[in-house]
Amino acid sequence: RYLPSTSLSAQLRADRAQLAGSSELLARNKRAPPSPSPSSPLPNRSMIDSLMSPRLVQRRFPTSDRFVVTHAPGCPSACNGNVIWGPHANVTTSPNLSNSNSLSRIEKVGIRKKPERGVQLLTAWRFVDDSAESLANLLFGRRGLSKQMIGEYIATLHSTFHSCVLKYFIGQIDVRGLEVDVALRKAMQYFFLPKEAEKIDKIIQEFAQHYAKCNPKRTKQFRGGWDTIHMIAFAVIMLNTDLHSPNLKASQRMQLEQFIHNLRGQDKMRGEKEGVNIDRACLQGIYERVRAEEIRPGDDHVAQVARVDAAIVARDKPRLTETQRRLVCYCRLQQVLDPSRKQSVGSHERDVFLFNDMLVVAKAINRRRSSSHTSYTLKHWIPLLGATVNEFKRGCYEFGLTVTGPDSQMLHFNARNFDDRCRFVADVLESIRESCQMEEVRLELEMEKHNLRTDNQRDSGLPEIDSAECLLPRNPANSAVYGPGLVGTFRRLSFNSLDSGVVEETCDTNS
Repeated sequence: RYLPSTSLSAQLRADRAQLAGSSELLARNKRAPPSPSPSSPLPNRSMIDSLMSPRLVQRRFPTSDRFVVTHAPGCPSACNGNVIWGPHANVTTSPNLSNSNSLSRIEKVGIRKKPERGVQLLTAWRFVDDSAESLANLLFGRRGLSKQMIGEYIATLHSTFHSCVLKYFIGQIDVRGLEVDVALRKAMQYFFLPKEAEKIDKIIQEFAQHYAKCNPKRTKQFRGGWDTIHMIAFAVIMLNTDLHSPNLKASQRMQLEQFIHNLRGQDKMRGEKEGVNIDRACLQGIYERVRAEEIRPGDDHVAQVARVDAAIVARDKPRLTETQRRLVCYCRLQQVLDPSRKQSVGSHERDVFLFNDMLVVAKAINRRRSSSHTSYTLKHWIPLLGATVNEFKRGCYEFGLTVTGPDSQMLHFNARNFDDRCRFVADVLESIRESCQMEEVRLELEMEKHNLRTDNQRDSGLPEIDSAECLLPRNPANSAVYGPGLVGTFRRLSFNSLDSGVVEETCDTNS
């Protein structure tokens, strides 16, 4: 069965349809009747083209004018009215993107590979407004983005713009009527906490302020207000790590009394040296809930790929778990060893995992109906950068297709029906395009690093000299006699070179 994953392309199509419907409803009585809908696909177009047209045809953003982001005016009042400088893109022209699917590739490739670069491109090409609120809505509402990269981006230090994005992002999480640890568990479904303690504290502080606004009655129970909530939330993070770390023995894990003792006298207002104890029943409830169930971040495409990686067994297996890699679809196809020869119907069944940059072919080794876990042995894998896909129909292979890798490796398959082949070929073509986009981003980043390294090494500390005459003394009377082809003796003091500073004397060849 063909099992495609939910992609950003489908979300873009849904958003476009909803936007078109609302616009038509608002303007129905204010303008002339709309133009007739576009005609159906031409008869000579292939079925693949007509199948891909809904997600590969319509434009989502202008490409004619150049656009440079200068600032982000839509920042909340918490930013004190300062000018908030937004992300700038080091691009002069927009790429030749003619469809919404190409735009979704910018989201997936840019934000997964390098979030700063992805945000720069999305902002410069007007996919999102130049405001922190628009960017926060994108990061919060779009599936398929790396939650690890989201956590790293919103926790960026020493940036007012990123702080505004964090404020809008956390503000969209509904934590009304929840205990502190339950609300924190819900918030963790949308991002991964960074590894740096300072970044974690920044996110937890914003979470505490948001929790206090959503739960004013609960906040009044604490003398320190949201400061106490901030301390409790940070203690919950440490408790969760201590109780569920695989590197600690059971005897070394934090006990209830230790957890309560660590927070003794911490409920206090700012400036106070001594505070009161937090309610014991509240802390005991937090401890029991965290011990019973680990607080884990929500799944994203990286976790999905990690599960597939763990299920495939092979010695020379490629590394599958990468931040930018996602599972596009999974299907079961019959591998055709030789298209010119007939095979039995059930022979050489393969489980095909299509990623956005790689095609993996495996065989199930212990598929049981009673077991939810299935292991696979790796048969083939092909990188999609430079790959091609073609259809064929020969003999008993009515729904055949061929995937050719960049090294001319050819894999032949036969689908179960026409619909499965069309969908699979369409997804392979889109994954090939995404691989090309990823390679372009990688090369561009490498060029930026190279140019930056060249600029840093260009200035050696020595003065720039236009000609050799600048090396001659200005006063010939205090120097040696000059003649044709004869250069006077002088001492070079190059503190930034390997020259020892020894006087260089001219050699008399006539003596």
